[in-house]
Amino acid sequence: MKLKISTPAQIIFEGAVSKVDLPTENGMISISAGHAPMVTSIKPGLISIRSEQAYMQPDSESFVSTSKWMAFLDGKIVRIVVSEATRNPDENTETLQQIKKSLEEKIAILKTTWSVEEIEKNIMKLEKISADIQLKEINNQ
Repeated sequence: MKLKISTPAQIIFEGAVSKVDLPTENGMISISAGHAPMVTSIKPGLISIRSEQAYMQPDSESFVSTSKWMAFLDGKIVRIVVSEATRNPDENTETLQQIKKSLEEKIAILKTTWSVEEIEKNIMKLEKISADIQLKEINNQ
């Protein structure tokens, strides 16, 4: 099965995979070859990839943290289009934790002003930063 993860700016991953786990609005779903065609929304979180790439051991696992967007499956190809995706966060864990804390404080303030759109936007950023922190911890092991 082929997988392509892209943002408007670049292709994050493209290659043959044996399995992909996606964070969706209804929980994690696992996709492998022959999966029924579908379109699903992706929520911020970690995508787990079991690759068949030559440079990786068969069935080795890698991760990509993503923001919210869409996944399109046709049984042979999985296309994931997101606004942001990260294979290895540039920031260190401490910086990511500071960004997370700042977003949590901003959301708390926004909740008092009833700005639903701003709250939702910042919650999505918070979920993406949380996924980046998880990814950084995975990559540092």
